[in-house]
Amino acid sequence: MWKYRRLLPEVPEGCRLYLGEGSTPLVPSRKLAKRLNVGELYFKLEGGNPTGSYKDRIAAVGISWALANGREACVGTTSGNAGAAYAAYAARAGMTYHLFVLEHMAEAKLAQVLAYGALVRKVKGFGTYADVGDRVFAAVLDLVRSNGWESTITAFRYNPYAMEGVKTISFELAEQLEAPPTAVYVPAGGAGLYVGIWKGFRELGELGAIAQRPFMVAVQPEGCSNIVRAYEAGARVPAPGASVSQISGLQVPNPPDGALALDIMASGDGAAVAVTDGDIWEAQRLLAEEEGIFCEPAAAAALAGLIRDVKERGGFGSQRVVCIVSGVGFKDGKRLLEMVSHVDVPLLDAEQLDLGLNPGKRGD
Repeated sequence: MWKYRRLLPEVPEGCRLYLGEGSTPLVPSRKLAKRLNVGELYFKLEGGNPTGSYKDRIAAVGISWALANGREACVGTTSGNAGAAYAAYAARAGMTYHLFVLEHMAEAKLAQVLAYGALVRKVKGFGTYADVGDRVFAAVLDLVRSNGWESTITAFRYNPYAMEGVKTISFELAEQLEAPPTAVYVPAGGAGLYVGIWKGFRELGELGAIAQRPFMVAVQPEGCSNIVRAYEAGARVPAPGASVSQISGLQVPNPPDGALALDIMASGDGAAVAVTDGDIWEAQRLLAEEEGIFCEPAAAAALAGLIRDVKERGGFGSQRVVCIVSGVGFKDGKRLLEMVSHVDVPLLDAEQLDLGLNPGKRGD
C-alpha cells in the first residue's frame, strides 16, 4: 500500500508499518453478472487484508502517523473490524490501545480484538442509540486531548490522516481495470469507506489518471438507514433514529461522515439505497454459493444494493460495476452458523461411502 505514499500523509520510512495490507484481489463475476444483466461485475475482496477487512488500510496509515508524531497510546471505538485492525497495528508498534465497543459486538470480532491485546470496554446502548454514540465519541476526544493520545475513530471527521488510507482502494481499482468503473457500490455504516473511495477517484481525476469518476452508491440496511432517508428527503445531514438492524458493522445511527457522503450525493456524484437485513443475508448466500466468495453480512450489502437497483431500474447491461466486499466471512461466527443450520450432515460407517451421485454432478 505504501507504494502510493506520495498521495498519502507524509510518514518517515522507519515509521511505516506493514502487515501485508493492500493489493487485494479484484474478482470478476462468473454467474451473477449474467443473472443480473450487468455488463461487467467485479468484487473487490477486502477480506484479503491482514485482519480480514478494509480497515487495515486505515490502521496502517493511522498508527504509522501516530508513531511518527510520538504518540504513546491510542483510543477509539469500534463495532468490530476497526478495533481488530487498530489492535493489530498497535501491537506491532508496541502502542497501548484503549477501545470502547458495542454492547452486543459480534463475538468473533471481540475475540479477535482481545487476541491482539487491546484494552476493551463495552458500552450500553452503543450502536443502537445515536445520543450514546455521540457521548462515546466525545469521551474519546476528551481522552485524546487530555493525554496526548491518537484517535482511532475511523472517520474523516475525527482522524482525516488515517482515513487517507481508504483512497488506496480507488488507486488499485484504477490499476486493476482497463477503464474506471461506471459505478461502485459501497456498504455504508459511518460512511468513511464511501467518502474515502470517492476522494481517491477525485484525486485520480485531478491528476489526469482517469477520464471520468464512477458513480458512487452507498448501501445501508433499512434498520439503520440514516443516510438513505436523508438523501431521499434532500437533506444534508443524516436523519435521526435508532438502529434496529442486525447487520454487524453497519449499526451506526450517528454516522460521523454521513454529512460528507450526503454532500457527494448532492453534487451528483452518488446516491444511497436501503435494503432489508434479509436482502443482505441473501446476497451473502449468493456470493458464497454462486461466486465462491465468503464474506461477512456487512460486506454483502453492496451486492444487495446492486440487486435492488437492477430490479427497480434495470439498464445495467452496458455498465462496469464494482461491489466493495469489505470483510471476510469469519468475522461473524453466529451468522455463519445460521447460514448452514438447515443442512443435515450424515454420519456414515466406512462401508457406506457410496454417495449415490452421478459422476461429475454436484450434489444438493
